[in-house]
Amino acid sequence: MEIFIFGAMRVLFSVLVFFCSLAFAEWNAADVHQLLLKRARVKPGVYTGKLESVMDTAGLVVVAEYHRLLGDSFRPTITSANDFGSHKRYSKHYLNQALDFRLKDVPKGKRSELISQIRKSLGPRFRVLWEDPSTSNEHLHIELK
Repeated sequence: MEIFIFGAMRVLFSVLVFFCSLAFAEWNAADVHQLLLKRARVKPGVYTGKLESVMDTAGLVVVAEYHRLLGDSFRPTITSANDFGSHKRYSKHYLNQALDFRLKDVPKGKRSELISQIRKSLGPRFRVLWEDPSTSNEHLHIELK
C-alpha cells in the first residue's frame, strides 16, 4: 500500500510540475512571430521571416488595437514587411524594422481613433504614420525609431 501511495504522489507531483512549467513557460522570438501570423493576415508576396523580434511584438500591439476597435474576430492585414523593391532606398523595411497594415478594411470614421490608440500603445520607441490617406494605397506604417 505504501508503494502505491508513494507512486501516486510521484505521479501527482510530476503532473503538478508539468502544469507549473506551462504556466511559467517563456516565449521565444519564433513563438511571438507565429502568434502574430495567426492573429493577422499577410498579403501574398509579403516576407515577414526576418523581422526584428521587437516588430513582432509591436505587430501584436497593433493587432490588439484593431481588435479593441473592431472586435476580436477581425484580422488586420500586413501589407508590407521586408518585400524588396517597393520602398524608398533607406526604408526601415529593408532593415526588418517596419510593418505596414491595411486601413481600407477599417471604417473611415474609425481610422483616426485607431491610429491615435496605436501611437499611444506603442509609445515613443516607434514611429506610426498614416500614409497615403484617401488613396488606394492608404496604410498604416509602423517602424522602430
